Amino acid sequence: MRYYTKEGALLLRGIAYAAGTDLPPGGRACTAVLLAPASAACPAMPGVELAAARHGLDPGVSCGLVTDADGAGTVVAQYDRTTAFALADGDSVALIAWTAAHVPPADAERLLEAIAAACPVRPAGLVLASDDEEDEIRLDPLREAAAAAVGEALARRGASPEGPAFLIYSRFGGGHWVAWSAEGCPYYPCHHREGQRCDFCYCPLYPCGDPSLGEEVVSSTAGAVWNCSACTLLHEPAVADHLRRNPMASLAELKRVASRR
Repeated sequence: MRYYTKEGALLLRGIAYAAGTDLPPGGRACTAVLLAPASAACPAMPGVELAAARHGLDPGVSCGLVTDADGAGTVVAQYDRTTAFALADGDSVALIAWTAAHVPPADAERLLEAIAAACPVRPAGLVLASDDEEDEIRLDPLREAAAAAVGEALARRGASPEGPAFLIYSRFGGGHWVAWSAEGCPYYPCHHREGQRCDFCYCPLYPCGDPSLGEEVVSSTAGAVWNCSACTLLHEPAVADHLRRNPMASLAELKRVASRR
């Protein structure tokens, strides 16, 4: 899954399956999920379909939620391989919960209800998206990420967004949520390199599985995890600029950009 904001919309790409608001019971195959503003120019056409077409996506395999708030203000909460995206418009919150693991269609409604019940307010719209990998669903991270994202989105409503806000679940010093900020980041420089770019502090390639960039290690609390602490690929200025211009660039493409510097 890759995600990025463009023209007021949040786009999740590389999705295989989605369930939730305005989708059939049990969900359906999907390649993109959007959190998009309604169109004043074409109010008769469903906002998500119009936004998908505007961004060059196939409306037939796209889905998502419509909100009047600017997608640049989305709160992103990441817990291992689970990520929640929440955007508040007044007291109303739109929520997308993503997991890499396969979601059994028969369990979709139960999972959606569990996620919604964990939030401080019930989302007005909720989509559960999956990359459909053969892995076991972990409900606790989905619930925790959704609750954190919705709570932070409500706290930030009305503020002028300069870009998405990021929360990450950290186990250092006990399990807790950490809000990332470019100013005074407690982990900077996380890769011990002066001049590193932090545009993609939350790496959209994670876990890339490339042995030249990282390795799988066994964590005492989370089982096998991908460790990329030595990777500086997206911290390279030329690579960061290229990915901002081309948000769906492949890993091989980004490595070629890095090799030309």
